[in-house]
Parts: sequence; C-alpha cells; structure tokens
Amino acid sequence: MKTWTRIRIRSLAATAALPALLAAAPVTGQTPDGFLFGSPHGSVAFRIGYAAPMAGSQVFDFVRDELTLETSDFRGPSLGGEIAVHVTDRVDVGVDFSYSNTETRSEFRDWTDTNDLPIEQVTQFQRMPLAATIRYHLMDRGRRISSLAWVPATWNAYVGAGAGVTWYHFEQVGDFVDFDTLDIFGDRFVSDGTATSVHALAGLDYTLTPRVVLNGEARYQYAKGDMGPDFLGFDKLDLSGMQATVGLRFRF
Repeated sequence: MKTWTRIRIRSLAATAALPALLAAAPVTGQTPDGFLFGSPHGSVAFRIGYAAPMAGSQVFDFVRDELTLETSDFRGPSLGGEIAVHVTDRVDVGVDFSYSNTETRSEFRDWTDTNDLPIEQVTQFQRMPLAATIRYHLMDRGRRISSLAWVPATWNAYVGAGAGVTWYHFEQVGDFVDFDTLDIFGDRFVSDGTATSVHALAGLDYTLTPRVVLNGEARYQYAKGDMGPDFLGFDKLDLSGMQATVGLRFRF
C-alpha cells in the first residue's frame, strides 16, 4: 500500500511539473546566436508610398501651358525596398530603390482640329532611383536585459542621407500642333536615361514584434537628367521631388 502511495505521489509531482518544463523549453532551446539573445545584424524593408515630383523644368512648364496638364498629374503611387546592415547600434548603411510611374491623357488648351475636336495625347513619366544611404537613429535600437538577451526599443526616429543614380523615362504619344505651319501631326517623343542623385530623409520605426517593424519615411531627392534629341531646346529634366512611404522592416 505504501509503495502504491509513493508511486501516485511521484506521478502527481511529475504531472504538476510538466507545464513548467514545457514553458521553459522554448527559452532554453534558443542558441546564443538567435535573435532573442543578441541584437540584429541588419534588415530588409518593403514600402509603398506617394511620389510628388517638383516638375520644375522647361518641358513641364511647356506641357502645363499648352496642354491640360498640371503638376499634380505627375504625382502618384510608388513602390520600393531596401536592404541594410547595422554598422553600430545607431548607424545603418543600406541600398534602396523605388519606382513611380504616371500616365495622363491630355489635350491642347487653345487648339482643336479641323473638325473642332480636341487634339489629344498621353504623357508618361517614370522614375526609378537606386541609392546608397547612411541612416542614423536618434536613440539606441534596443537594450540588453542580461549578458545575452536583447530587447528592441518600441519607437525610434532616424535621419539619413545618400547618393545614387536615377533611371528616368519621359514620353508623349498622340497628336500635336506644329506652331510654324499650324499642321496637326501624330508622333511619339521620348527622353530617357540615368542621372546622378542625392537625397535626405527622416523616418520613424515602431516595433510590432521583435523581428517586424512598422516604418514611415519622408524623403527629398535632387536630380536632373539630360533631355533626348526629341526635346531639343529644353533644359535638363527635373527629377527632384518628395516621397512619403509606409512599410514593413524585417530584422535579421
């Protein structure tokens, strides 16, 4: 009888200890190189946003004056991404890209064809910057709570700057007016290429999980690109502008 009682007591004790052992298993199962036991080495980010070109060069002045186009017609959604490595607890070095594209129908403001119908065309403007960026966080990225464990900060703001190249494409397809002869003709005018660019930015990170961060960023880029032979007489194409984005950053 005493033997049976001892067996029951040992069984109950083992059962009571099982939840504690299961709860402890995920923690003790982590390796020293795991994320919870050390600060991350870098991050990958994906963003969507809104691109607002300045549209300040002569070709934009021309299309605003002669066609039913406004500066807002060249603004639109953007997509982008970034990969960065942590150089110090506050400094990142990364490579990022973004892409924006607008296509807008228009017509001449003051001219119609011989049937009194509008003279129509489509204007497309694409930009794709690829740049290297140095980013400085205003606060520590996280804190150590023991000799191994690391906890990320909930909020963090940063500023940054960088340089790179911007691929661009400006195209008009449709009907146009020859102002010398007043003839109406169909044609396609294209200017594309690459230009060097510089940028400055500021952003905010909010930690959702230890590995996932909600990111918001505002960026200003300065760049000017050469116009192609289809646009002789115009100055450089203004590629500068603002961009606001939101996205997710994944730490690794």
